[in-house]
Order: sequence, then structure tokens, then C-alpha cells
Amino acid sequence: MSLGMKTRQIMKSGNKLLSGSVLRMGNLVASALVGLFLLPFIVHHLGDRLYGFWSLAAAFIGYYGLLDLGLTSAISQYLCVAIGRNDPAESQRVFNTALRIQSFLGGLALLATALLALCAPLFCRTPEDAALFWRVIAILGVNAAIGFPARVYGGILESELRFDIQSGLTLFGLVLRTGLTVWAILAGGGLLALAWMTLLSSLPAIPVQIWIAKRQAPWARIDVLPLEWTRAKSLFSYSAYTAVTMLADTLRFQIDPLVISAFIGLVAVTHYRVATIFTMYFINAMLSTGGIFQPVLSQLHGAEDRRTLEKVFFFATKVSLCISVFISLSLISWGKPFISRWMGPNYRDAYWPMVVLSLAVLLDVCQGPSVSLLYATFNHRFYTYVNAAEGILNLLVSLLLVRSLGILGVALGTLIAAFVIRIVVQPFYVCRVSKLHYGDYMKFLGGNLLRCGSLTGVAIAVSAWGLRSSYPYLVSSAFCAGAIYVAGSWLFVFNQGEREQLLAAMTNRHKKSIDPAAAIAMVQ
Repeated sequence: MSLGMKTRQIMKSGNKLLSGSVLRMGNLVASALVGLFLLPFIVHHLGDRLYGFWSLAAAFIGYYGLLDLGLTSAISQYLCVAIGRNDPAESQRVFNTALRIQSFLGGLALLATALLALCAPLFCRTPEDAALFWRVIAILGVNAAIGFPARVYGGILESELRFDIQSGLTLFGLVLRTGLTVWAILAGGGLLALAWMTLLSSLPAIPVQIWIAKRQAPWARIDVLPLEWTRAKSLFSYSAYTAVTMLADTLRFQIDPLVISAFIGLVAVTHYRVATIFTMYFINAMLSTGGIFQPVLSQLHGAEDRRTLEKVFFFATKVSLCISVFISLSLISWGKPFISRWMGPNYRDAYWPMVVLSLAVLLDVCQGPSVSLLYATFNHRFYTYVNAAEGILNLLVSLLLVRSLGILGVALGTLIAAFVIRIVVQPFYVCRVSKLHYGDYMKFLGGNLLRCGSLTGVAIAVSAWGLRSSYPYLVSSAFCAGAIYVAGSWLFVFNQGEREQLLAAMTNRHKKSIDPAAAIAMVQ
């Protein structure tokens, strides 16, 4: 197949990407609404201390993600490259190798669960807490272990750009988990009931995901051949650096509850959770939009179309900047009155940590496509090192400031580390390995950041009448600001070629009148 035909095949997936992005954003909105409802609902029924206990248990289970060793990213990358090269035989070999490895890692997760349950007395102050802790950990650990082999089928759907299907399955699990959680709490259940509801709500979607993945990818057939160690080595050579990055992300975003619990207490963990829930949804929003570009970049890299790859990268960067700036500044503007109305005046101390964390996340996610470019082109090794440096710096600064500034000091550790790495180090390296002109790239970032920031400032100023502790005012003013910002971005951030490409994707006109490769070429 010729280079042009490969590129056209890849770019004709624009509809999949758009529908997948819309559904992922819709799923994120639903998840945010559910989360914002469930947090005060559970906290007010269980109390700050028990919810802090739940957050701590969830943090431990979150560390299980490190057992993945970065293989989920490697699987998606190698599948995308094989698809870009139109090589179903290679896709099948990658699939079978990955499924065997992930099943083994799921077994390790079960072993880790058993060991952690045995060590429960070491983490708890009373026998009652220890008994509750090991039971909760056992249930959540089984849930995490089941998810390891299921990730391979999720990787198939992502490599085939079926984000819409993934979003539908996620939404199904969200609805089921929410219903079961509310029922359990109203019935008088505690943390153990919450753990059971988490497990039961995740089980139904797994067989459905496997069935759909097999239909989407006929090559996803399980064979009985021995593990291909050469291919496994290739996966691990790619994933090793991703694994270090995941460890660094744990230090950046998941170690804070342990620091706060050790130096301040479980009640402070709950208050910090109020701050971090906003930044968690901020990160997820950017993953839902920007995350769809990495498979495209990987397929274009496999098709060896450097020109189109660069154009898609710059377009993705502009989209990330446009969305992330508005979310960050909106959280800062609407956060204080919303927290007061949502959780109550006693949780206002979560506002300033939320402001600091929002700025830290902005520095990270606005350049998300540059990280996707590094992974798509197998140039992610150095990013692993600097990400690890950021995680270590974050932990050290947080430990230094937590005693004097409390939860705000922990948040400042995240911001200071993000500034050093994301502003000073990352752009220079991305340009060097990707053969981009550093001055042009920084000018591109700065210009779009200025336009988006100015538009957001105007939108917030016009909507400032709604900045009060009232849901009707907060919601209506947020919609007003969003409408102003969307209109302004359409006119002043995106150029004519980009607007035509977006319209073509939204209306499906590119199948009739616009050549996909030519439309993408208009992006720059």
C-alpha cells in the first residue's frame, strides 16, 4: 500500500475520533456530575475520618497500576504501528504476547493483595481498623487484578480508534456503580459495602468489551503457541520507560494522601480530596480530548508520513491549549463559591490548594500532545527521566512545606516541580528530538496561550455576576462564560483551514467533498 493511501486510510478515521472525543467528553461530564454528587453524599453519611480511610485504601490500590509496567501504553503503540503498516499478522502476535503478560501481572496483583491484607495491622492503629482495612483491600485488589487482562482488549479498541465504544462501556459502568453505591449507603452500608459495589459494577462490562473487541479486530484470536520472548522483550523495552513515568506520576499525584495522613491526619486527607477532585476531572478532560491524538500520531509514524504527523501535532497542541486554559482559569474563578455551596463553609480551606493544583495541571496538560508525539515516535526515554525528576522534586518540596503550610504546602510541591520541568526542560527536549524549531514552537505556545487567556478573562469578566454560592447562578454564569469562550475561540484562536477541518469532521462532509489528507494539510 502506498504512503498516500496509508495516510488517507488513517485520516478517514476523523469521524471515529470526533464521535469518540464527544462521547469521552460526555462521559467525563457525567462522571464529574456523579463524583460531585457522591463525594458530599458519602462524606456526610460516613464522616471525614472514614472517608479519609477510604481515600487511603483507594490510594494503595492505585499503586497497583505500577504493576502494569507501562505495558498498556506499549500494547497500544505497537498495535497502532502494525495497523498503520496494514499488518494483521503482526497485530495478532502483539495481542497474544500482551494477553499472556497481562494475565501474569493480574496474578501478581492478587499476590500483592494477599500480602497487603496480611500487613494491615502495620497501617492501622486499632484491631478494628485493621480488620476493616484488609477486607476492603481484598475486594478492591481482586477488582484491580481482573482489570489487567481486560486492558489488552481496551488497547485493541483504542488502536482501532473506537473511543466511542470504550466511552459507552465506561458510562455503563459509571451508571451501575453510582446506583449500587447510593443503594448501599442508604441501606446503611459502610466502607465494605462501597468496596463490594465497586467490584460488582465493573464485572458486567468486561465480557462485553472482549466480545466487541473481537468483532472490531478479527485478528484478535488467542493462539496456543508459546510466548514469543523476542516480541515480549520489544514490548518491555518500550514500556520500561513508561513504567518509570507511571512511578513518577504516582509521586506527583498519588503520594499526597500518604504525606498528609502521616503529618496531619485522616481528616485533612478528606479536605485535600475536595481540592484534588477538581484537578482529577481537569486531567481526565484533557485525556478525553488530547488522548485521541496519540493513536493517530502512532499510525502516521508507522505510515512514515512525517509532514502530516507534524501538522496533526500542532493542531492537537492548539486544541489542548484552548481547552486547558479555560478549564484552569474557570476553576480558579468559580471554585471558591462552588466549594462553599457544595461541601459547606468548613471546606473552604480546600480552595487555595485547588488553585495551586489547577495551575500545576495546566502546565502539564497544555503540552500533552508533545508527550504523545514522543511516545508515538519512540522518543520517550528522556521524558521518563525528567518526569521522574519532577516526581521526586514534588515529594521533597511537599515534605519540606507540609509542616508549615499544611495541605497548601503539599499542593505547592506539585506546582513548583511542574514549573521547573514543564516550562524549563520539556519544550527544549521535545523540539530537539522531534526536529522542531524551538523558537517557533515557543512562539506558537505563547501566542495561543495569550489568546486563550485573554478570551477566558473576557468570558469570566462578563459572567462575574454569577460568582456566588448559588447553584443557579454558578451554572448559568458558567454556561454564559463557556458560550462566549467557544465563540471567541472559533473566531480568534483557530484559523480558516482548521475551522473547515472541524466543520468537515462534525458534519461528515469530508466523505463527500473534502479530501481528508488535504483537509489536514490546511491545519497549518
